[in-house]
Amino acid sequence: MRVQELNVYIAASNNGRLLFLKRPNDLWEFPGGRVEWGESPEQAAVRELKEETALVPAGQLKMLGMTSATYRKGEDDKHSIYIVYSCETSSDRHIISREHADGRWLFPREAQYLKLGLNAEPVLEMLKE
Repeated sequence: MRVQELNVYIAASNNGRLLFLKRPNDLWEFPGGRVEWGESPEQAAVRELKEETALVPAGQLKMLGMTSATYRKGEDDKHSIYIVYSCETSSDRHIISREHADGRWLFPREAQYLKLGLNAEPVLEMLKE
């Protein structure tokens, strides 16, 4: 079956560092997830950031762009579209949800050493623009 979903990422930063989250499969990504029915992408980004890290944006979100990837997941062919936002946080004290195995604040140049998920890779380029 073909499955298409709309998701968000939020590149949260604090003192020049970005928050990366590690999935149980050892891939790193930004906080984010699916946009729920009736929810705006911006609302979804704020909700996902809070659910996955207990952080909230310190100000307005900035839309960086979009990314997408197709891949096989189980029996399905999946097409994930991500709307990407950035924000500053007033704190770097985060609490990782059960959804992730680890969370780290890193300078963007340090991210080159992480194995990033498909949709997370282009976000670093978006942040440079």
